Amino acid sequence: MDPDTERYYRLNASDVAGRYEAVASPVAPYFGLAFPEGGRVLDVGAGSGRDLAELLALGYDAWGAEPIGEMASAARAAHPQLVGRLADAALPALGQPFGGGFDGILCSAVLMHLPEADLFDAAFALRNALRPHGRLLLSLPLSRGDVAGGERGADGRLFKSYAPEYLQLLFERIGFQQVGRWDSDDALARAGTRWYTLLLELRAGGPIHARRPGVQ
Repeated sequence: MDPDTERYYRLNASDVAGRYEAVASPVAPYFGLAFPEGGRVLDVGAGSGRDLAELLALGYDAWGAEPIGEMASAARAAHPQLVGRLADAALPALGQPFGGGFDGILCSAVLMHLPEADLFDAAFALRNALRPHGRLLLSLPLSRGDVAGGERGADGRLFKSYAPEYLQLLFERIGFQQVGRWDSDDALARAGTRWYTLLLELRAGGPIHARRPGVQ
């Protein structure tokens, strides 16, 4: 994660977690479409624990990765069922939390905080944590009304603008195929902010092209 962004979440974990917990999960409606019933699912960047708790409530064998200790503590306080289910791990060096081999991965509002230099390694890390035919559910801003010029908000957080077509191409080059896309309004009703959600499936034995999109 970008250092300034990490600092923001450490210093403001309680307020951020409270805002997330105050609204319904915008990605939860897609869980049933994305992941097999009762499947083993990893929430990368679990944050306040809202989505991870929802996955558990829906019967998934759900686990989380959250590198910000203050956010992880807030998640366990709000959702005691998450105790023992959160690993200290982050992209791009995600590794194999809880042994890897997941049927699905949720990665919501995370990749926007990664510099482009880390994006390709992050994509591979997500791929390596999935089983063949595993599903990846990604959610990122389509537009943001709180980033005026450049790529940082007034609070210092990094908000990279990764177009959905760019991410689709990147993940296709490492063996995924896109099977769904949804656009939605911002759950916190921030003016000018919209989100897109991509559903990608890892092909078994698919070709791997190790060049970044746009690099010949």
